Formats: sequence, structure tokens, C-alpha cells
Amino acid sequence: MNPETPRAAGFSLPELMIALVLGSMLIIAFITVLERCRHEMATIESLAQVDNRARQALDLLVLDLEHAGFFGTAADSPWRFWRNGEAAIEGDALRQPEPANPRAAVAGLPGGAHDCGTNFAVDLELVAQATSNTWLNADPRSCAPPAVAGGAHDGSDTLTIRRASLEPAKPHAGRLQLYLRLQETHGGGALFADGISPGPQDDNAEVRDIEVRSYYVANRSVGREDSPALRVKALTESRGAAQFRDEELVPGVEDLQVEFGVRDPHDADAKLRFVRPDFPELRAQRLVAVRLWLRLRADSTEAGYEDTRALRYSDATFIPDRLAAGQRRVLIERTVFLRNAAPF
Repeated sequence: MNPETPRAAGFSLPELMIALVLGSMLIIAFITVLERCRHEMATIESLAQVDNRARQALDLLVLDLEHAGFFGTAADSPWRFWRNGEAAIEGDALRQPEPANPRAAVAGLPGGAHDCGTNFAVDLELVAQATSNTWLNADPRSCAPPAVAGGAHDGSDTLTIRRASLEPAKPHAGRLQLYLRLQETHGGGALFADGISPGPQDDNAEVRDIEVRSYYVANRSVGREDSPALRVKALTESRGAAQFRDEELVPGVEDLQVEFGVRDPHDADAKLRFVRPDFPELRAQRLVAVRLWLRLRADSTEAGYEDTRALRYSDATFIPDRLAAGQRRVLIERTVFLRNAAPF
């Protein structure tokens, strides 16, 4: 070998070791930042999911509540149920039975109308009604939540809203409907369900469907047995019979609590007060507002997240266990004043 031939350039062992150490540090730093970004993205997605669901559930309930008690020109009129074009039953006979005031089921309603309780579909005096920490006061054989819901969540309230449809309809046998004379503001509210209109069909008349919707929290959501959901039972019609159709609205809702804002109708200076759904004198009060609480949770637990704070609202207290503490939650409250509340 020619001693003057230059040696090939390269790294010495110490230089290689330093390069490996520096490279490893850069890789570790990159992985650390990546994991932090992934965790932050998961947190943002979890919060966004819960917030979106909370907004969706609240919008559904508020929109329905704002129309509670809407019955067109018949809002403040005595109710009458018509059969075969003739007035058959009216007034207190259309109310649901109570321990102190038992009542018979209104005859002539289409099959299925009493499934969720005797006269439940026609008790239009109660534009909003609720049960406290329990399912509807109905026969569980005919009004139970469907199997896919896994039953109603014990400890959550139900909320029932009654009103007329926002759009006119045509007479339809099997559907509970309301007949209105548009220029008669003091006539009785005419209910019918046999497709036979109580009066003439002309430019001064309209028919609207009666909407009865009961919101509740189910133990399971569709496709997620470990996740609760907000569901609704809604009065509709199928093959000439009344039917309370049950459907899921928003997954992730794990509690619904309700209070009613009422005033004494005989005292013009009475202050607004809020009472629980089981308040015994609710029917004798003027219903002004409904206060809602919704508690929602994310679909899954979150690594490194723990929130053990107790949530106290209405008459409910929620203390998360070890598993629940790892899930993001949101508790929202809203008071909705009823547009169609009767004046003093």
C-alpha cells in the first residue's frame, strides 16, 4: 500500500455513540410529544362529544316544552271528547284517576290509548307532567320500555308534554285529534279519534293531532349495553289504533331531573316557587315554568383522568365510583318558561 494514499473518511466509535444517544433522545422526545398530543386530542374529542350530546338533548326538550299547552284557540276551553260526531264525555271525566278521585277509562278511545295509563292520552289539563325518580305510573305489561332499552333507569324522572301538532292534519281514524273553529275563541276544545270530524271542514276549521311525549332515561343505548340514553314514548297511530312508539334520542344521558315552577292562581301577588313532580297540589297550581337537569357522560374512561367530585342537584346526589370517576361528565340546568301558560 502506498503510504501516501489517504484513509477513507468515517466516524470513530465515540462519535457513533454520541450520535446514537442524541438520536435516541430525539426519538423519545418525539414519542412523548406524540403521546401528549394523542391524549389531548382524546380529551378534546371526549369533551366535544359530551357537549354536543348535551346540546342536542337540551334542544329537544326545550323545543317541546316551549310548545307545551299549545292547543290553538282551544287553549283555555273545557275539553270534550266526541264519538260519531257527538259530544260524549267532557271535563273531569277526561282526567287520569287519582287515589282520592278514581275515574273510569274514557270509552271510545282507539285501542292502545290507555296503554301508558288510564286517560293518560286525553288528560290535556296537565300540559306537563312528571314522575319522581321512577317510571311512568302505568301497567308495565303494556307501557314498559322496549327490551333494547334495558328498562328505565331507576332514580331518574320522566317528563310528559302534551300539546297539539304544529301543523294541521286530516281526520284519521285511530289518531287522537283536536278540532278547532278558528274564529271561535270560547268554544269547547273538541277531541276525537274515530276520523269523524266534530264539525264542518271549511276555511274556518282545522284539525291538529294531539302530541303526547314522555321522555325518560334508559339503562342501555342502541349498540352500547354499557351506556344509558335519553328515550321518548310518543303517541301515534298504527293500523287504526293508538300506539306509544318508543325511540332513542340521545345516547350518553344518564339522568333527568325535573321541577315545576308554579304560582297560586288565586293570588295575583304569589311568587314563583319550584316543586318536585310528586307535589300533591300540582293540578291546583298555575304551571309557569319547568326546570330541567341533564347529566351526561362520555362513552369510555380516559387514561390519567379522575374526577371524584359529588354532583348535587334537585333532590339527586351522584358520587362517582372508581370506574365512573374516569369518565368525562357534564351537568346542565335549564329553566324553560311556558309560552302557553294560562294567564291569571
